[in-house]
Amino acid sequence: MFSRQILINHKNSKSIQIPCGFKHTLIDNYDVYYHELNEVNYYKSKTFECMVIGTIVYPEQTNFNLEALLSDCNTETTFELINQKLSRCCGRYYLLYNGMDGAFLRSDATSLAQINYSGQTKQIATDINLLKQSGLNVTKNKRAEKFYKEVFPKKGNGNAWVGDETPFNEISKVLPNHALNLNSFDVVRYWPWKKFTIERFEHAVENIARELQLLLQAFSEVSPLSIAVTAGNDSRIMAAAAKPIKGDVYYFVDKLSFMDDNHSDIVIGRTVCDALNVNFNVHRNFELLDNVPEEFKSDYFESVFYALPKRLPEVYYYSKHLHNRINICGVGEYGRSVYGEHMFDTDTNFLCYKYQCINSSYANTVTHKWMTDIKKHEFASSYPINTLYYCEQRLGNWGAVGNAESDIAFEEVNPFASHAIIEKMICLNPKFTTYTKNQLFSQLINTLAPELNTIPINPKSSFLAKLKAYFKGSSSFRFIDKIKYRLSSRLGAKTA
Repeated sequence: MFSRQILINHKNSKSIQIPCGFKHTLIDNYDVYYHELNEVNYYKSKTFECMVIGTIVYPEQTNFNLEALLSDCNTETTFELINQKLSRCCGRYYLLYNGMDGAFLRSDATSLAQINYSGQTKQIATDINLLKQSGLNVTKNKRAEKFYKEVFPKKGNGNAWVGDETPFNEISKVLPNHALNLNSFDVVRYWPWKKFTIERFEHAVENIARELQLLLQAFSEVSPLSIAVTAGNDSRIMAAAAKPIKGDVYYFVDKLSFMDDNHSDIVIGRTVCDALNVNFNVHRNFELLDNVPEEFKSDYFESVFYALPKRLPEVYYYSKHLHNRINICGVGEYGRSVYGEHMFDTDTNFLCYKYQCINSSYANTVTHKWMTDIKKHEFASSYPINTLYYCEQRLGNWGAVGNAESDIAFEEVNPFASHAIIEKMICLNPKFTTYTKNQLFSQLINTLAPELNTIPINPKSSFLAKLKAYFKGSSSFRFIDKIKYRLSSRLGAKTA
């Protein structure tokens, strides 16, 4: 249980219950417990020490070497400098730093490795359930719990939280691009570390393509890879970036209950793999939910507070067949304007509208708090606020839950998720990152594997579907979307 998770406790706090299979180490005034599947990298100089727990790679290292990255740091090294040194790193990991400027904990660029903590007891854990299991007594946050029960299940897959609170008063969450000060237990923003400026498109494409190739190669040195290949852009870019890898890469697609053999994810996925001259595997015959062993079910739900039964049959299949692999889950949303073109100012309810919780009192409150903090930050205030909201709220909550659900089966990483790549994607002219007919993705595929660029992306089978896709990419859609928001904001029902 609690595969790949961590649990941290201050030396002066009361003793806690440690799950089976956890190892122990120390940093500063903290006992650090980590699941045995986690790798640990440590470096100490005369003025600071750093520890990385989890799966991490650097694009120009065959084997990750923290000392090689940090050994040239001088006596004036700060947490900010360490973060910049590691900006090209990718994976699912925790960074603990202790130096002259304080002690801090953060996770990877999109917080796929989650951080939940109690400032009262100075306890930290990956998941809410691990904090509770360790002995933390909790009481219900009534406003958050009302949102959790009434609004939360209806948005997205029903596991997309918002904000840095939780349904419990004693537990808070650290969002992406933020770090926890281990002395004061204040949360501080550590990224971005420079002002927003538009990147040159050709240079960005070349740089991102090369980084993705190097990162996939580095992950393949850690463990054999598996890559789901569908009809979409993101998985195709991952398959294209893996093209130079000579080792074992397993390409697959899950045939879910609503799919037949002519579904575009199967037909196009096979076409992509045929073009790359690699084997394509279709996963069929998933166990019914009721047939998944009770012990597996128990571990799945008890390890992840926000876990839902929807993915349980696939995760159980992965645990039987892909448990020795790192699964490459390419989510390149930073390069796709999911919440529209760059917006440098907007109202909180519009962001909530995009996040499917319009007119929610709780969602608006926590979004307002997040926006206020953004505006106070020298560099973050210059970035498109709708894009940051998507990255930090949706990907930092919904995105992290999906990876956590997979922990019981295998490690899962997103090669797009390094600060170096995210920054280049976010800082492109929005004409290159439209939601449909995305030029960035098209050029990345053309750079990495030009033989794939003639294969259609998410082809629509019906006239109505084609019309809907065309309309969604038009300026008319943006205008009507704004009208829809205004009407929903004024006339729609108010929720918790």
